[in-house]
Amino acid sequence: MAEAAPAREARGGDDASSRLVQCKHVGDFYLPAARALIGSLCRNFLDQMALTPTELLCSSRNHTRLEGAGNLLREVVERAGSMQARAAGEPSPNRIRDLNALIDQLRAATRDTEAKEPSIGLKPGGFVKAVAAIRAHAPADAVPAKVGRMLTEYLANARTWSEKLERMIGVGQEAKGSPEFAFVDTMLAEMIASAAAQDSLFSRRINLENKIEDLIELYRAAYPTRRKEPATQLAADFNALLTAAEMPETKAAIETAIIQQIASPGPMSSPELMLELKSTYGLLQRLRVGDKVIGGRRALEFIDKRMGKLLNEETIGDYIRGGGTVADRLISLLEIYAVTFGPNNKKTVEGLIQRYFTDEALERRLLTGEGSTPHKLKLLTGLHRAVVSAPLATQDKQAYAVKIVRMQTNFLTQSKFFAQLDKQNLSSGRKCAQLLQLCADGHFIPGDNLEKAKTLVKHYLARPDFKDKYLEGISPSKRQELTDTLKKQLAALGLPSPF
Repeated sequence: MAEAAPAREARGGDDASSRLVQCKHVGDFYLPAARALIGSLCRNFLDQMALTPTELLCSSRNHTRLEGAGNLLREVVERAGSMQARAAGEPSPNRIRDLNALIDQLRAATRDTEAKEPSIGLKPGGFVKAVAAIRAHAPADAVPAKVGRMLTEYLANARTWSEKLERMIGVGQEAKGSPEFAFVDTMLAEMIASAAAQDSLFSRRINLENKIEDLIELYRAAYPTRRKEPATQLAADFNALLTAAEMPETKAAIETAIIQQIASPGPMSSPELMLELKSTYGLLQRLRVGDKVIGGRRALEFIDKRMGKLLNEETIGDYIRGGGTVADRLISLLEIYAVTFGPNNKKTVEGLIQRYFTDEALERRLLTGEGSTPHKLKLLTGLHRAVVSAPLATQDKQAYAVKIVRMQTNFLTQSKFFAQLDKQNLSSGRKCAQLLQLCADGHFIPGDNLEKAKTLVKHYLARPDFKDKYLEGISPSKRQELTDTLKKQLAALGLPSPF
């Protein structure tokens, strides 16, 4: 069978008009693009009835079920006709009229075929032989429709997606490695396009992120990865089939399903801003396969739009207001930026970060108010670390980092921090231990400020009585532990131990 339209759509190569096949003959309804359009426009009906587009086309009983679904058929014909008319540049009423006439011909032809030609009864294990018999007695262009009818009859008394998936996976296990497997690929592609079929396959998921993760794992033939065990045996069997056989239509349908789930309006995992951003950004990373992205350009566009709904000055402002200090708010902004995707979204967050760093009162706002001197030093080091690790433009990152270093340098000078520490009425050993702990806890920005702290540490280490003072008052059972701690702290600073 020819490649279905969802495959092209998922790779981002076409717009919606590529799916608008202009059916002129009854046989055109069976074309991949036509079946894809039927699957899209009749999705709720197909999900409810557990039907694929092929089953709908190949059975007069299913035609009757569609006709009995209120105004659905009329609405579907009007929507398809209007879209096709716009694409072809012809009046909508004419196209709708032609489609109605063609559907009447399809119904009549299907009833006539069912009356004159009994369907081949398919039994488990007999698919390959049955298709061979069809090929032997029918012209090549009639084979797909006859196989579709045979599979429709085989699935007719399976009432749920689970039953239908089980039967088609069984047929696939029989047919893999043969040319007939392409028919199985087509039917499974039509099934996996249904969200209801996906729920039957994967069982209930907690949130949208989990639904997309399951589809990504299936697309990669790596299900389950997130779960310890498969949600259902069907899902494990489906994955095994994808591992063992080439299934281009099914993979394309899974890819399209991923795009559709990303485009859906609900939250990915949480209404809370940061959790939602992290979930969406994490999903983006899982979509990457080498230098490609599952879902291509369209998946990226929908992730961009999804983040765009979250990221504006008002929502970001509401979120960072929960930070206790200006530094906490700035760090929150940098964390948001690290999981932001899309040029406009990044520009929004960048503007807010820049507004903080260009504020002439930033240093005063950061360092005045409650909090000890060591606390404020650590606050600046944490902010510096957040800036350095943020994926900002190199020039901006350097400028912000230099500004924070300068603030800490000024604060160390104004507070006379090292001089005050040295004046404490403590032994050189205790003062050294205190300073080393401050270094280990990240109170000094790497560079000149940390080097100043290291210089004072070396001053204490150089005193002749350092070893005695360091272990003074420590019980013999604790001395080895304290010595080991000293060695680790000094090694982290690149300094030798006196012990």
